[in-house]
Formats: sequence, C-alpha cells, structure tokens
Amino acid sequence: MAIKEIKMKAALDQELGSGGDKFLLFYSPWDPFCVEFSPVFEKLAAGSPGSFCKLSIDTVPEAAGAYSVETVPAVLFFRGGNLNRRLDALPERGLSAESLAEFVWLCRGIANK
Repeated sequence: MAIKEIKMKAALDQELGSGGDKFLLFYSPWDPFCVEFSPVFEKLAAGSPGSFCKLSIDTVPEAAGAYSVETVPAVLFFRGGNLNRRLDALPERGLSAESLAEFVWLCRGIANK
C-alpha cells in the first residue's frame, strides 16, 4: 500500500478518526537516522495490509508534542483512533528493519504474550 503523507494536524485528526489500524511514522527529512529508516518503512508498507502514514515533525510540530515524540524516527500504532503502542528510536542509533518488523508483528496481535 502507498504511504499517506500527513501535512496538517487536522488531516491527522481526520485520519485517526476514520478508525481502523494505522501505523504512523514521525520523521524529520534532514535527520540521517530518518533518511536511513524511511526506505525500510516504505518497503514494509508496500508489502503489508493496513494503513501506513508518515508525518514530518518539521511540518506538523504540534502533532509531535501531542504524542510526546522526543526522538525520530518514531512509529506509533493506533487502533480505533487510540494510541495503542509505540516504537521510539534509540538516541544516536535510530530504528532498524528488524525492530520495525517485530513491532508490526506485535501490533497485529500475532504474538501472544
């Protein structure tokens, strides 16, 4: 599936209000960890069912504040419009393809812990 780019807080509210499961990538286009991680997120989104969105913290900074995003990249999972889980980057390390795959797997309820 294609990744939807969110460019305004109102668009984010509308997207989350539509319900369903959503994976939302908070990123910054100039951050090297985000630049490295973006193709990983895009590849997973292309081969996975569900809704994948991304939002630049430079374009919509109030969204980062609303969800306490302090490091990027960060992937937040929403179920039915509510924040359910999050995967935050490690400072000075970012996120890996493995951590994203495991996160998506857990969010989809495949793992029974």
